[in-house]
Amino acid sequence: MAYVDRTWINGNLWRPENWSVFRETVRTNNDVEGWHRGLNNRANGSKLPFYVMVPLLRTEADDVTLTVRLVSEQMVTKNHRMQYKKLRDKLYEIWDRYENEDEYTTLRLLRESSHLVGSGPIPANIEDHGEDEDEE
Repeated sequence: MAYVDRTWINGNLWRPENWSVFRETVRTNNDVEGWHRGLNNRANGSKLPFYVMVPLLRTEADDVTLTVRLVSEQMVTKNHRMQYKKLRDKLYEIWDRYENEDEYTTLRLLRESSHLVGSGPIPANIEDHGEDEDEE
């Protein structure tokens, strides 16, 4: 336990803000996969003839140029589907309660957040007491 504390918690090389994913939402599809799915939808599927694909890709290239400019000027933010926005909002609510309510335990945070993101619940027979205490 001293190694973990010395190296990962209080060390100078790997501070928690460098490796912690607390308050980081997780998505299974990355941005490229989302773009590819959108392109396929705009193309009405695959196996496009070349003369149809080229104008579509040209439009995409024009859109990318505009999007890069808008993002750099902070005039546009990432587009999220409503179901993921709701999930993200629920996660932030859980994280806020964990940070602001003394009786909201780490185990409760893990149970509720894992249930939300689909990892399933932590078995209820795990004891709630002592989870935040140091074990050496």
